[in-house]
Amino acid sequence: LRDPQKEGHAAAQEFFASGKKKAILQLPVGCGKTGLIALLPFGIAKGRVLVIAPNLTIRDELQRALDVSNKRTCFWNKCHVLMGPQMSAGPYLAVLDGKDANIHDCDNSHIVLTNIQQLASSAERWLPAFADNYFDLILVDEGHHNAAPSWKKVFDKFPNAKVVSLTATPFRSDDREIEGEFIYRYSFKRAMLKGYVKRLQSCLLYTSDAADDL
Repeated sequence: LRDPQKEGHAAAQEFFASGKKKAILQLPVGCGKTGLIALLPFGIAKGRVLVIAPNLTIRDELQRALDVSNKRTCFWNKCHVLMGPQMSAGPYLAVLDGKDANIHDCDNSHIVLTNIQQLASSAERWLPAFADNYFDLILVDEGHHNAAPSWKKVFDKFPNAKVVSLTATPFRSDDREIEGEFIYRYSFKRAMLKGYVKRLQSCLLYTSDAADDL
């Protein structure tokens, strides 16, 4: 496991042990955010886990990492978190991926994976189907989106669930405040020293007024 995965998990475990509810973890791109999502249920969730992606591309990436039936792509298998006979007991994954998904798949799974449009914007199909205590832990990928109305609708639906938002960019252009308390940041400096981030490229952007002054 990478340092930010081990440290981020430890920070979240300590945070929720204190009785708090909403946390934010910041990791630069390339430092293992998907792996940290896979680790967070262990020792923290006391019930079913909801993982929300901002789009289908990220949802599909998470599905590969969280699928115990695919040992080649499953994070727990690749990183020796779970091995062999341990994985026969799960964690089992259900994916809300359109007309073929159903509530019984969710009932029989430990983790439910979806993208936000499917969960909160699909003609109100899914949110009313779940009891308010259906999920004990909610994990939000690209967590800087969580201030949007569709995400807040989800948090309001499951008021007692613990929430972790993970992001590389913990700010929004509209200045809305992201839901949660910052409990862990992994710096770009550490990421580069460890070799997780090989190279940074910066771009300087000017408005037309600024350009006229050059």
